[in-house]
Amino acid sequence: MANLAVSPMSELLAPAWSDPSFTWNWRTASHLLNRAGFGGTSAEIDELVRMGPQGAVERIVRYQAVPDDLPGLDFGTLSHPAFSSFRETRRFLRGMTRQQRRAYFQLVTQAGFVKMREMRCWWLNRMVQSKRPLEEKMTLFWHGLFVSAFSSVHNAYHMYMQNQLFRRFATGSAKVLTLSISKDPAMLRYLNNNQNRRGHPNENYARELMELFTLGIGNYSEEDVRQSARAWTGWTFLGDRFIFRPFQHDDGQKTFLGRTGRFDGDDIVRIIYEQPAAASHLAFKLAAFFVSDDPPPQVVAALAATLRAADWKVGPVLEQLFASRWFYSTAVMRRKIKTPIELVAGSLRRLEVAAPDSNRLLQSLKIMGQELFEAPNVGGWPHGRAWINTSTLFARYDMPAQLLTGHPQSPQTQQRDEAPHASTGFSPEMHLARAGIATTDAAVDYFLRLLIQDDIEPAKRRALLCALDGSAVPAGKPLNPADSATHWRLENLVELIMAMPEYQLC
Repeated sequence: MANLAVSPMSELLAPAWSDPSFTWNWRTASHLLNRAGFGGTSAEIDELVRMGPQGAVERIVRYQAVPDDLPGLDFGTLSHPAFSSFRETRRFLRGMTRQQRRAYFQLVTQAGFVKMREMRCWWLNRMVQSKRPLEEKMTLFWHGLFVSAFSSVHNAYHMYMQNQLFRRFATGSAKVLTLSISKDPAMLRYLNNNQNRRGHPNENYARELMELFTLGIGNYSEEDVRQSARAWTGWTFLGDRFIFRPFQHDDGQKTFLGRTGRFDGDDIVRIIYEQPAAASHLAFKLAAFFVSDDPPPQVVAALAATLRAADWKVGPVLEQLFASRWFYSTAVMRRKIKTPIELVAGSLRRLEVAAPDSNRLLQSLKIMGQELFEAPNVGGWPHGRAWINTSTLFARYDMPAQLLTGHPQSPQTQQRDEAPHASTGFSPEMHLARAGIATTDAAVDYFLRLLIQDDIEPAKRRALLCALDGSAVPAGKPLNPADSATHWRLENLVELIMAMPEYQLC
């Protein structure tokens, strides 16, 4: 395994398999699936091991050859923007009393909230079920960078359109995506560019585009914000489509980041992506999201060079990252705190279970601090140790009980069923039978390998074996499927492993 502390910086992004000490095995393949997706089943990890490291990385990054057979989301007339013009709106409302209009719009508002709950479940299920895990992980990345929130957008269909836009550009051109998101109705509404008019420029989008989305603080001036805002005037939407209103656009001369001309939004994006800071900003964000919260500056510079050489396509950068010695170094593997989404989606994938009561699970994600389509502010969600605090920790440890039993309480404090819980479908016996495991010590090792993917302290392993054996002295016993206590002891074993601090890391 590569050692970051002794590796020259020039070697960190070299392919891991160029290092004679590198070993491609269950642990390294699991690491790839954890970071490039949301973990994997035993079968998925075994498949990557058989492919070898280079084949596995290519399979993950070049996912377009894998069919996407997961369904989209249907929208009814109440949760879909029904009107494509003001004339159509007036025609529909004509003849209604004020009370009828109020009742109609209340129904539309309620339908939007219901559809958003359905949408959160839909996306979570995509993360769990997709055969193209990087596509969903990158969709989450863009969602956390180009932030919009339903509480400000007030339109579920526009949030869905944006989500599909991120999926379409998942590993594609960041530059083209930036221009596309600038025309996205959800973004236009969220950052008030639909209110940006000649003579009265709104600076919200112009500012966040540079500060948070593309360049970072210190790489532009307040005058650049003002000039950029003028260029975005007239960019708005009607119904669910982008429109440009020439009579609201300031077509005068502007000076932006050292360039002068009669710029519009297209020009602003072009000029932004001519700045060296744009490549560095995105390279840092990608490295921090997938590898380490504080990536070395030299690594960021090398990844930025790859971005520019690839004409802003993200796929080559990810392939370079996932193949690198740095990615598999001891300083990186199992050093990142799982986000709430990674914790939940990864658990569902590894255990091969259906999500229990979706409302309760969505509420847990909200308590843990990561509600899909509702980032706390335009800066997105926190990262690293910010995920762990007194408000979120209980929900993180309570989550395994929900996924295993469908109940939020700890299994030790409630009546245990003798059969798998119908609410989740979790069957530890199925896992063990498939792996040919018939003893308690082998069962402990199997679930540690599946869930922790790393060595643990011998004393912790002994405690787990004692819990499964039902004995104060760990001995390792034959599993007896006929014993009514076998199922709940196995279930308890899995919950104990998922409650370990080591399970919070990936």
